[in-house]
Amino acid sequence: MEGKTESNEVLYSPSLWCKRMHPDTVVNKHIEIVQFISEQIKKSSYRVTANIRYGPGDQQLLDVYENELTSLDYTFVYIHGGYWQDLNKDISAYCVEPLVNAGIRVVIPGYDLAPKVTLCNIVEEIYQLLSYLKDCLKYKNIWLGGHSAGAHLAASMIHPELIESIGVKGFILISGVFDLNPLLETSINKALRLNKKTCLQLSPLNNLHGLDFTHIMTQICVKVLVVYAENDSPAFHFQSKQLAKLLDKLGLEVIEERINGVDHFDIVENLSNKDYSLTKTIINFILN
Repeated sequence: MEGKTESNEVLYSPSLWCKRMHPDTVVNKHIEIVQFISEQIKKSSYRVTANIRYGPGDQQLLDVYENELTSLDYTFVYIHGGYWQDLNKDISAYCVEPLVNAGIRVVIPGYDLAPKVTLCNIVEEIYQLLSYLKDCLKYKNIWLGGHSAGAHLAASMIHPELIESIGVKGFILISGVFDLNPLLETSINKALRLNKKTCLQLSPLNNLHGLDFTHIMTQICVKVLVVYAENDSPAFHFQSKQLAKLLDKLGLEVIEERINGVDHFDIVENLSNKDYSLTKTIINFILN
């Protein structure tokens, strides 16, 4: 497939770019894998505090994973993907084991999904999540990350006032969508009901322009890791590159990386493996 000639429906359908298996099976296989890993994590010896309510929405619950070696200085919040309309926190704990073993507390939040709520509502829920972590759980140093739609939600929190008030130290954005305009005429938008105005309002590649990070960067060094899969579509490559370029221009410390040999799905499935290159990168990114 050549990205220049493909429709947005194709470019923003990650399963069509998977080389490991047929497009019709990859999503179900992904769910099967991450559910199995997450269930195993819940049966492990880690201390799990499940279903902490951080807001009024049905799915505004979070799980905290840690052990006796976890440092209070390191908290990683991982927001699941699913195009803002699928998946949930209960099958999204696949990154937990290597991070907790490295001394990092991991928070896996849920959020309400479209079409029950709008994308604007979902973004607001992530604001509520961060406020709860700071004000109620008293977490001070937070690294916020996510995959696909979750990367968009994490990137939507990149704002100087929010970073300073909450204490966000960095962002880990994996195969995200940062400009929503290409989704307007796709089947993805049936549940989202986006229009041109809401696309502009909710696209980090649009609303980051004009922000001034100079003040906070003199006090703390905010880091952003932007990664994407070799076998993501050209559109995902382009959006990640554009975001990394913009954040670098704004003065943030940005690392951009393509993860070779993986696609939109196993780029995060493999986070359960401590020897996986992205797992090592994330641990090093947080601890150093």
